[in-house]
Amino acid sequence: MSNSLQILMPAHNEGKNIKNLITKVNNILKKKIKFSFLICEDGSSDNTLEILEKLKKKFKIQILSKKTKQGYSTAVMSGIKKANADYLLIMDSDGQCDPRQIFKFWNVRKKADLVVGYRIKRRDFLYRKFFSDFARFVYGVFFEVKLKDPSFAFSLIRKDVYKSLQSFTPSMPEGFFWEYNARAIYKGYKILEIGIKHKKRKYGDTQIFHVWRLPKIALINFIGLLRIKFDLLMHQYD
Repeated sequence: MSNSLQILMPAHNEGKNIKNLITKVNNILKKKIKFSFLICEDGSSDNTLEILEKLKKKFKIQILSKKTKQGYSTAVMSGIKKANADYLLIMDSDGQCDPRQIFKFWNVRKKADLVVGYRIKRRDFLYRKFFSDFARFVYGVFFEVKLKDPSFAFSLIRKDVYKSLQSFTPSMPEGFFWEYNARAIYKGYKILEIGIKHKKRKYGDTQIFHVWRLPKIALINFIGLLRIKFDLLMHQYD
């Protein structure tokens, strides 16, 4: 097997972050890993797509773009279905993860089916940490999955694994990795966790987890977890 890598980044209104991140990733990985970018541009209303089109002339980038926002999970899944490299690295495009840490995943890629990151010190608002901790407790009860940070979007996945986990319709619109990791474990795949340094966003803020939206988000995610649990139970002998 060769060792090609695609870096999948979902992007919505990341015009102030995306150029610096892609340039930095390229400068760090070039001549060390055979890689390309797969950017899932999700109906941005800023200049994200325009910037990506310019970057495409300079770097090896495949752009999947939607005129209207589909949602985080749908965007990520569309990228997974288009991916074809030996390994797929999924990371957010907000610049909160240092691209140099990609080597931490790459160096242990043969030790597990998926290598997933967890935030050593999460640099987010306190209310987001509280929500995530509570969701992780519920998640552990539902799925008996003991991951330190199951919602974190920084994962390296081998080709046969991501190809086998692309036929489901996401049940959590903004909680893709909660579901993806649970499905991977239910299929018997081995997951290796590695600690990742996490930074605050330099520009902008999340469009999802504003404090006044937490009750609605909690309900949507709880219903999503129930759907995932039911679906896994129904197909556990497939």
